[in-house]
Amino acid sequence: MALRFLNKTPFHLALIALLGLLAYSNTFDVPFQWDDKYTFIEGNPIIKDLGYFLEPSKAEGLELYDTLKTRYVGYLTFALNYKLHGLDVRGYHIVNIAIHIINSLLVYFLVVLTFRTPFLSNPLFLNNPPSPPFAKGGLSEGNLIALFSALLFVSHPVQTEAVTYIFQRLASLCAFFYMLSLLLYIKSRLTEKKTKYAFYAMSLFSAVLAAKTKENAFTLPLVIALYEFFFFKGSINRRMLGLVPLLLTMLIIPLSLTGIDKPAGEIISGIGPITEGYQDILRWDYLFTQFRVIPTYIRLLFLPINQNIDYDYPVYNSFFDLEVLLSFFFLLSIFGSALYLFYRSKFKPDLRLISFGIFWFFITLSVESSIIPIPMVINEYRLYLPSFGAFAAAAGGALILLKGL
Repeated sequence: MALRFLNKTPFHLALIALLGLLAYSNTFDVPFQWDDKYTFIEGNPIIKDLGYFLEPSKAEGLELYDTLKTRYVGYLTFALNYKLHGLDVRGYHIVNIAIHIINSLLVYFLVVLTFRTPFLSNPLFLNNPPSPPFAKGGLSEGNLIALFSALLFVSHPVQTEAVTYIFQRLASLCAFFYMLSLLLYIKSRLTEKKTKYAFYAMSLFSAVLAAKTKENAFTLPLVIALYEFFFFKGSINRRMLGLVPLLLTMLIIPLSLTGIDKPAGEIISGIGPITEGYQDILRWDYLFTQFRVIPTYIRLLFLPINQNIDYDYPVYNSFFDLEVLLSFFFLLSIFGSALYLFYRSKFKPDLRLISFGIFWFFITLSVESSIIPIPMVINEYRLYLPSFGAFAAAAGGALILLKGL
């Protein structure tokens, strides 16, 4: 009886929210730090006047006008915070923590809905009796993977920078719209009622909001297309017709950047030459360095020690540097394993979520860890959105191992 209660969705949601509150309960009075203090919050005139959001052209000439064009939604939340709380930091932290908890609930529902898609709702897969220790209470595999993915997401130390560093609300808010758009797309595909069109429209609107929050939303349409072909069925033409409007949202970010006389990396990072930690890096040197950075990110996911808001990370200038070369083959092996798991999932469907999680990790990291040189080569907040894929893959893999015991 007790185990049946533990399998109830309201209990799972309450547990996720409670753990999120406990994890960040000591951060409400953390003062503005670094760029929060000097540039984006205290020193940002744009967020102190809502009139700039009603008529953005009035902000032309102000230091952050360019980023207002590309990150309108994120800045608007700061402006609303300022309107309600002034510079009382607690109001900003409440919003950041609330976004993080909501995102963790989205993680839960994304995994739950994934197990209702045509591929994973195959009776040959789901009708297998659950293995010990879950058989006694009838705990569903999908709910278990969803719960542990969300618990990892809400409490993992690597999320600290994205949640506690006020300006990195942009990372968590973009993740909110990003995951919400995918969730609504899945809902539109799973329902046969007229509401499917409402879900699709909301998914499209959320994709637009994500694109006006942070530049890494550029990959959202690609992830939705990947999800479609991983978990749904149907004619190619009809499926592509449904994806075209979402794919067109990829134009929003490049169009928003037109006319901005700044390197793309400065716009994505939000920092300029006078900022501490700024490095002017060549495109290929940045890519070689990212081959080393991404394994560091993976290490942080599995062993979150020696975390830092400002890493003194070396820049690598050659692909044939031994550390770069070994890291490249390490990453290639992970990517290759994702392809292999996708192939094997035709025969063992529970491998497909793991494969998708790995692809999610690399795709969502690609804007900030590829060939666009960003002045700071490594930041932990960049793991916020990619970590969902890693946690879902880890939870799915752990359950497979438990079933084999």
